[in-house]
Amino acid sequence: MYRLAVCEDEEQVRGALCALCSEILGGWGVEHSVSAFSRADELESALSAGERFDLLCLDILMDGKTGIELAKQLRTWDENVSLLFITGSSDFLKDGYAVRPIQYLFKPVERSELADALSTDLRLHHTPETVSIHTKTGVFSLPLRGLRYIESQDQMAVAYLPDGARFYRINLSELERLLPSRIFCRCHRGFLVNMRHISGMDRRGVLLDDGTLVPVGRSYYERVQERFVHYLNTT
Repeated sequence: MYRLAVCEDEEQVRGALCALCSEILGGWGVEHSVSAFSRADELESALSAGERFDLLCLDILMDGKTGIELAKQLRTWDENVSLLFITGSSDFLKDGYAVRPIQYLFKPVERSELADALSTDLRLHHTPETVSIHTKTGVFSLPLRGLRYIESQDQMAVAYLPDGARFYRINLSELERLLPSRIFCRCHRGFLVNMRHISGMDRRGVLLDDGTLVPVGRSYYERVQERFVHYLNTT
């Protein structure tokens, strides 16, 4: 679960940010929660009470304690939480560098810029270990660690893991929507591949690090090549 807190004193901006974060993360198939706070002291109280977040989206200028003041205080006891500053002015940017934010975003926040910031934080710090698969027969957990590729077979999705194959009664396209798109790529109408395990590719297919050759459909080749190059350049 990827947990976010949005701390912003403008109600309309706060609501829009929360909705946009959920839309982006949901589109990537990332299990997440987004909590909203209107003041820095509200978020501080939640943290003091034991709530934990992976990413804090902080407005720099708020009534009372500012986002930068909260971030500086937080850094005295938490080095790991990611910080994303939201601001309407560049006047205070230099004051925030000491707390190592992943990015500054200017209001009004652009979807593409927010997506880039979330993608960066997820890639560097928060890769999910599993995804939950809901089928007519129940709910199942699919581990992503070691998962090399998935094949569509007789109305089933077959996931190939180090300990063997696992079968799930789910359409491959449905499963694709659940997987993190920055890691998993559709390379054929019947195959999904984990780009972490690709050692090379050509017209014959995608070669994995265990020697498996996964087919690449002709209509998918250029897209897979672009996705793999992007993955290599951003990891």
